[in-house]
Amino acid sequence: MNDGSGRLLELSRSLRKARLAAERLGAPQYGPAQRPDLYYDYAPCGRYPIIALRTVPCDRYVKGMCLPCAYSARPYVSGLGRETLYAGLERQVEWVLDNFDEVVAKKASGRLDDYHLRQGFPDRPWYTLQLAGESSFFRDAEIPPAWRRWILERLVEFQEDRQINLHLMLECRPEDLLAAHESGELVQLRPLFRRLDVVVNMGLEYRNDWLRNRLFAKGLDLDTFEQAVQVAHSHRLDPGIFVFAGAPVLTAAEILRETRYTLKYMEKLGVFANLMVPNLQVGTLPDLLWEEGLYELPEPFFLLDLADLAIEYSPCRPAPVTPFDWFIGGLESDPPPRYTILDQPRRITSDSLTQEIHDVVLDLVVTLDVGTYHARAARLREHPEAKAWRQELQRTDSRPWDRRLSEILAKLSAARTDGSAQDILRAG
Repeated sequence: MNDGSGRLLELSRSLRKARLAAERLGAPQYGPAQRPDLYYDYAPCGRYPIIALRTVPCDRYVKGMCLPCAYSARPYVSGLGRETLYAGLERQVEWVLDNFDEVVAKKASGRLDDYHLRQGFPDRPWYTLQLAGESSFFRDAEIPPAWRRWILERLVEFQEDRQINLHLMLECRPEDLLAAHESGELVQLRPLFRRLDVVVNMGLEYRNDWLRNRLFAKGLDLDTFEQAVQVAHSHRLDPGIFVFAGAPVLTAAEILRETRYTLKYMEKLGVFANLMVPNLQVGTLPDLLWEEGLYELPEPFFLLDLADLAIEYSPCRPAPVTPFDWFIGGLESDPPPRYTILDQPRRITSDSLTQEIHDVVLDLVVTLDVGTYHARAARLREHPEAKAWRQELQRTDSRPWDRRLSEILAKLSAARTDGSAQDILRAG
């Protein structure tokens, strides 16, 4: 690979090795996990949990792939066999159910107004859960088929005991969903899917092959992705697709352009769009590049432009569950990042204006009130501080992306700093 992507992957592996070592030292584990990691995001229903079951680590994370991700940067116990780790899944699920009121019910309204859900018990409270393994619910190495069935059956049993309804989102990789389909497992699980109003979420990141597989090292071809989308549609799993609206080598205008192209592509596939806001996760390449002054997060005004793209998104979904077609995630980030667009110290947007922008976008996500959003966003764009962002959007770079990447990596190799990110790299 003459565009630097091989070196990129090597650096990412080194950083993640160091991050995992630091996690083991900082929070040593002495047995199987007793509870999952919980993250939260906003939605019209309130806040819902993202339940990250701890099991066999994500193979792609260990290899350095999916560069911005830190989802599997968690401490692990050395020497435990897989069966012991799998047995720990039961304790983790039971912990969530034992603490359901605290971790789920108290944070949500119990209402999913206008959702297209089963009609069996419409008067019961509705709660949303998002469930993943280390990277993919349908990856056998993380959650074997027998454990997947047990988890779904246990959730069905719980909702009947509690007299509630659950709407379950399952995170998975496209190739793992295809494998579950080809084995016949999805057909076998279909009755459980229906009782839990299951949908699946999968990552694409970008339609552009270079961005997806060279810069991010996603390892996903579009044919596999499209097959997985069709499989999800065939099982009425209303697929939601993650788009990562950020990239170290791109200008702000290029990020928005590539995000728009990706959304246009996804519209034709009839899928829900999960637009993810970039941040800096410790032990990732974007974090290291930022530390060395070779990458900048967009200014908070970027969120308004991203919201505009979301509002324009209009797919024809075959069997929609939600009454809306998009979501902006990462306004609360998981795991907690080093910095976000909102709090990174090199932003030039003032604290007060940053807070206003955040409030406007968050209100849009929660209320879906597009008219109010447009009025508030227009006022923010008239603020004197918006001029710098307009100028940033006019900035261009004539160099090809692969040349930009090679030059960034050359500068990184030549850097001589005492920054913590460089220390992490040397430790790896």
